Amino acid sequence: MVSVLIYILIGSYAGRKVKGVEDYYVSGRNAPTILITGTLFASMLSTNGFMGDTAYCYGGNITTMILLNTLCACGYILGPLFFGRYIRRAKVNTMPSYFGQRFNSRRIRRFAGLTTIVSLAAYLLSVIQGTGILMQTLLGYDRITCLVIAWFCITCFTMYSGSKGVILTDTLMCIFFLIATMVAGPYVFSAAGGLGDLVANLAANPNTPEGLLDYHGNTGGGSVFDIVWYAVTMGIIWLIAVSVSPWQAGRNLMARNEHVTFRSGAVSCLLTIFFLFYLYVMAISMIQINPGMAQPEQVIIWAATEVMPKFIGVLLLTGIMTAGLSSASTFLSVISFSLSSDVLDLDFKSEASHLNFTRIMVLVVGVVALVLACLNLSTIRIITWFASTILAASWGYVAFASIWSRKLTERGAYYAMVGGFAGYFVCKLLKELAGVPFNNIFDPFFIGVVVSVVLGILGSRGQTRSREETEFQAGLHVIPRGETLVADYRRDRIYGWLLVFAGVALSTFLIINWALPYNAILGREVLPF
Repeated sequence: MVSVLIYILIGSYAGRKVKGVEDYYVSGRNAPTILITGTLFASMLSTNGFMGDTAYCYGGNITTMILLNTLCACGYILGPLFFGRYIRRAKVNTMPSYFGQRFNSRRIRRFAGLTTIVSLAAYLLSVIQGTGILMQTLLGYDRITCLVIAWFCITCFTMYSGSKGVILTDTLMCIFFLIATMVAGPYVFSAAGGLGDLVANLAANPNTPEGLLDYHGNTGGGSVFDIVWYAVTMGIIWLIAVSVSPWQAGRNLMARNEHVTFRSGAVSCLLTIFFLFYLYVMAISMIQINPGMAQPEQVIIWAATEVMPKFIGVLLLTGIMTAGLSSASTFLSVISFSLSSDVLDLDFKSEASHLNFTRIMVLVVGVVALVLACLNLSTIRIITWFASTILAASWGYVAFASIWSRKLTERGAYYAMVGGFAGYFVCKLLKELAGVPFNNIFDPFFIGVVVSVVLGILGSRGQTRSREETEFQAGLHVIPRGETLVADYRRDRIYGWLLVFAGVALSTFLIINWALPYNAILGREVLPF
């Protein structure tokens, strides 16, 4: 309850700083590196990272997740370099409004807004439900009461403070759950027999899932190629999602300058790889303590309640809950902003009326989310299937082409967005409900991307870009005068070299402490035969 109170107090403080629409939507475009990093990683991790991803690792796929996350983390580098810094120059308040202005098209803006709502609504529901479950564990209240508490905090906070409050709480809660997890880890490792002997202990443990320590992970009865290619394809999908999605790339609109987008991307990349690796090692350590859990999604929660001292366990659970609260506020704000500013696209008489209307939309969206969460509809899972990567399929090609292509026209961009959305949606429907084997390179995402590219090219044929489109794109490639200081680029290079050093250090660590010991164990087991 203390964390919830702090959450509300921060929202109250941030809300008083909101002076206009730009403050509410993009935090006055003045956020430093630490705040952009905090909101990027907090909104990415959420309760799913602590529960869903750790369950997958506990089931034998830590190496799968390491490969997937490494590719995903590249989006934090490629995104700002080839897309994020350019949309910041456009000085828009939402991602759909960027597409609308770039192609001088109201229909593109509205369609981009609708896809934003469809995609993030399922995430919002899942995070609210996950946060409610954690509140049940911590507070002992019934499910509906916990959902209402979570909803009240998230909705009231976001409605009043907007992006100023969201990025501030995201950062503070990110720091909190990072520290809580790092402090909790040693208790799990100690109970599992020590971190230094973890590989040997898991290799000797008959309860260890098959393939967990191998480079490919648990194949689940399929082939090695299938599971490795799954990691690669999902890694690429999330690389694109991180690069162009409104809840990740859209954070660049709040950055103080372009250098902040580079630096926060580099730190987010490191957190995605290093912190999640640490969390996943905690998950597989639990195999030594409590193998074969019936509900592996509870692996970290069980560790917090049964393995750690009570204070540390509560600290960790509170950290997971704060991750859920921060993610939910991010999704709620992005959905509401797109609905009020892009989909409805009303002509407001003043900035104050625009701000008040947006706050009403936050409340409306929050109430709808609460009702659906309380109903606990099984169809929410179906929505989540489609929502996971639909933005990347619909926007991916158009996003990068809007910066770099001189041939993509308004009609081509609209066809590409609609085609990517429809191609992914239909193929995903056939895969999940009809059992059509769309896998590997024929994943619905890639089919959607191919459809998007083809329709973008065909739709632009015979078309000439308007003067507004041409001038707007040209303006994106003009470096603002305040962004050209040599000292800033020197600091950027430090972050680049930090990435190089971190990559070498982690690779060396894994070779010495995982690959070599595991191969030595395999050699001892094979030699007698």
